[in-house]
Amino acid sequence: MTRNMGIATRHISPQIALSAVLFIGLAAIAYHALNDQLLKAFLVVLIPIAIIYIILSIKRPLIALITYGTLCYFWGVIYRTFIRVNGISILLDIGMLFFLFCMILHSPYSKDIKWRRSFNVVTVAYAIWFVFCFLEIVNPNGLTEAWVNSRAMYPATLIFIILLTAFFTRFKLVKALIMIIAIFTTISFIKLMIQRYIGWDQYETTWLYSSESYRTHLLRTGIRYFSTFTDAGNHGSNMGNIALVYSIIFFYTKGEKIRWFYLAIAIMGVIGLFMSGTRGAMIVPLGGLVLFCLINKSIKFTLASAIVGIGIYIFFAFTYIGESNAMISRMRTAFKPTQDASFNVRIENQKKMAEYMKDRPFGEGIGLAGVEARKYGNRYITTFPVDSYYVKIWVQTGIVGLILHIAVLLICLFWGCYLIMFKVRNTEFRGILTAFICGLFGLMLSAYGNQFFGQPNTQFILWTFFACIVNSPYIDKQLLEEKRQLLTK
Repeated sequence: MTRNMGIATRHISPQIALSAVLFIGLAAIAYHALNDQLLKAFLVVLIPIAIIYIILSIKRPLIALITYGTLCYFWGVIYRTFIRVNGISILLDIGMLFFLFCMILHSPYSKDIKWRRSFNVVTVAYAIWFVFCFLEIVNPNGLTEAWVNSRAMYPATLIFIILLTAFFTRFKLVKALIMIIAIFTTISFIKLMIQRYIGWDQYETTWLYSSESYRTHLLRTGIRYFSTFTDAGNHGSNMGNIALVYSIIFFYTKGEKIRWFYLAIAIMGVIGLFMSGTRGAMIVPLGGLVLFCLINKSIKFTLASAIVGIGIYIFFAFTYIGESNAMISRMRTAFKPTQDASFNVRIENQKKMAEYMKDRPFGEGIGLAGVEARKYGNRYITTFPVDSYYVKIWVQTGIVGLILHIAVLLICLFWGCYLIMFKVRNTEFRGILTAFICGLFGLMLSAYGNQFFGQPNTQFILWTFFACIVNSPYIDKQLLEEKRQLLTK
């Protein structure tokens, strides 16, 4: 007991407070259970778990990032499960805002968050694109309802980039990101095997037939699997990225056991790529290998990757080995596009759209691309399916928006290559970043043939990778300082 201004006060020990809270909680659970209010009893149980989770997330914002990453990476599963729920995408905004909340509360008590790192080439470049999309509201061809309903005009992505570049400032966080994505990939691979050997679940079946996606996934030549992703195109391109990224990381990682784990992840990526049946996704590893040859400083690796890339091209373009296998046969048509009927249809559609778009330099308006935009009214441009991410950008924002968007991506890409080649001296770290930038380049190329690039899972990969790359000189200095301290001991 202590006295303050003549008034006796008594300190309550944490043990007594905790016991009191537990007693009240148990009493509430018992009350609701005895009155057959099991849902309320379950909610009471969740309250302390939620409080602990929030406290841990504030203490370690990586937990909040993993939560948001889980929402993004497995958005295909969430969307199919709640396909009849309007506005389900708000979960993504909640996840991102929770990450923001944890970062803000964490930063005053820790030096881990470097907000000044948020001002960089990538952030500024994307901010310009965001402003352009925001100003599209004055596009005379546009529709306010479509503009409002489009995620392009929300600042969530810009805020996310700012948070990521302030967060990824240590090498151990880069390694954590690699492991997180590896775990996500493993889960997706398990789901892929379930689809292959057990079959679709009720939500996948409903999605296939209610959206008529069975027309592009259940083919005479075989099934195009989509695993946990939104569709097979998204699945194939992202698995091509995984195959390339983890193959490169395998060669640059020092730990023997973890190296073979990364190789296993890369193999999962290769299997996922082929089982998706997404022909355009083949450009991801091949395009990435081309960039790897250009920016890699090791002659040995450059020659090896060139031989592998040329070998893959010759195998598919000039031989008929494995033609009896449906997956190989389908992928082979990617190397002979003029013989592919669907490719020729796309080209013809793009010619018709080009004629229509020549008088619309700022596009038809945000949210008014593709047949899915028919809900806003029938327009000539909405009679054509948009089978390309860049065509979708072009239709919505015109040639001006397309040039600006590609310029933003190229600025980020070239700046990243410059930093990796000339500002990073740690070999292992440079190898990891090289894998990141090569994977991103492959995804950018593949986006011409698929709309996956704007999906939450791809955006998560895109901006986390770029955040690590843009902070690479800062992280590299830390690694050099740690090495110097070890040598002086």
